[in-house]
Amino acid sequence: MRIFFLLSVFLFLFSCKEQKNESSSLPTVQQEDPGKDPVNNPVMGGPTDIKIVMTDTKYSGPVQIVGFYLDQNYLQDTTKAVDGVITYKNDKGLPQGLYYFMLQTDQTIQVIMGEDQTLEMSVAMNDMFNTMKVTGNEENELMYETIKYEQTINPEIVSLTDQVKAMGESNPNYKTLVAKRIELETKKKAYLKKLLDDHPNSLFTNFKYSGQNPILRTDLPKEKQVFQYRADFWKDVNFSDRRLLRTPMIGTKLTRFYKELTVQHPDSIVASSKELMALCKNNKEYFMVFVNWVMTTYEPGKSTLMDAESVFAQMAINYFTLDQAFWSDTTEINFIQKRAMEMSASLVGKDAPNVVSTDQNGKTQELLSKKADYIVVYLYNPECDNCQKETPLLHDFYVKNKGKVDVFAIAVDTDDTKWKDYIRKNNLSWTNVYDPTNKSIYAKYFVDHTPEMYLINKKRKIIAKNLKSFQIPTMIEKDQGR
Repeated sequence: MRIFFLLSVFLFLFSCKEQKNESSSLPTVQQEDPGKDPVNNPVMGGPTDIKIVMTDTKYSGPVQIVGFYLDQNYLQDTTKAVDGVITYKNDKGLPQGLYYFMLQTDQTIQVIMGEDQTLEMSVAMNDMFNTMKVTGNEENELMYETIKYEQTINPEIVSLTDQVKAMGESNPNYKTLVAKRIELETKKKAYLKKLLDDHPNSLFTNFKYSGQNPILRTDLPKEKQVFQYRADFWKDVNFSDRRLLRTPMIGTKLTRFYKELTVQHPDSIVASSKELMALCKNNKEYFMVFVNWVMTTYEPGKSTLMDAESVFAQMAINYFTLDQAFWSDTTEINFIQKRAMEMSASLVGKDAPNVVSTDQNGKTQELLSKKADYIVVYLYNPECDNCQKETPLLHDFYVKNKGKVDVFAIAVDTDDTKWKDYIRKNNLSWTNVYDPTNKSIYAKYFVDHTPEMYLINKKRKIIAKNLKSFQIPTMIEKDQGR
């Protein structure tokens, strides 16, 4: 049973590998631009006047113009093709960014929209990147020239990388191949740097230069290589260019930074967030989307991360504040701050809060007076479907481990009759308590969905949460150092 709110901001699933140049199927297109808001209006270009001639097809039909914002795509507009010719005009222009012109055949044509949005293209759809000819638009000329360049150098880099991975450092060819790969990566970086130097205001050159991955410093000891790679990861990103948020590149790097280069532990995620927010603190739109992305990616109840509440609470306390969350209003900020406060007492690693409440016989029960080395705090609702499945599993574990492990079961969001009926029906012999006012547990053990389990050790520290019954023995063994 969910009893938590859903923060309606940006969700994210882009892969973070090298972007492919060939056309590919797109996710389901959303119908509204997620980047529109009253604070950060997009950087506009235009007017827009585009003609695309497909030389190897007479396709006639609708064409979707798909835009990007961070990791999402959305339907910017529609047009049509007649006998293989796509035309599109918009006197107001479009937000500057990367777009896909998407046919019903799932074929796509990439178009980058900078300040100048007048262009003509001629292309054979079955060999797009070798036949593309752009007239009258420098941004797209640069993009397709760079794609052709990368088609020659990227396969060499990938081949060398695969060869290096397949051999050990003791192989006599290892250093030679590594040096050759670094030489090619350096050559490619220099190519992109020259593009940027020659066209410093170009959307494409900023997009391409900002999106490249750092060169792995194989001259460093292995334990320092990943550290340095991570330290250089955002080095080339131009956070002063808001247009980059309307390409997939920022979302791609964001996912990789958190999912591949950050240990999936709350403290590590919060530390990564501190690094990233410091980089973009003076660039409001980046700050806004990054804060929201982290809080929704690690949203309690949806994320598989143990103690996602720790990430949410620390992000809220540090960044979702009245003086920083300019995109929100006082009501929402106060609500989120309140939720963060409610979560903060029951984070993993903290001292276990005590609960004093009443059992089904009217007797006072105190959580921290229990003598077992380990205590499971079990929060459930008698009518919750998942609770119906988990309760007997936990009770069976309790019976088998009685004396070593105790269970302190707290009923929530119910009434006295349903609670007592549930105890009788399931023959629950552990400690059962229920407080209809919730005062005895408020801001002590946070629950965003039921069932919820916390595990407390002999030192009366919270050592695990968001558990299933079968995970408890593993957590106990881990705590005991086995």
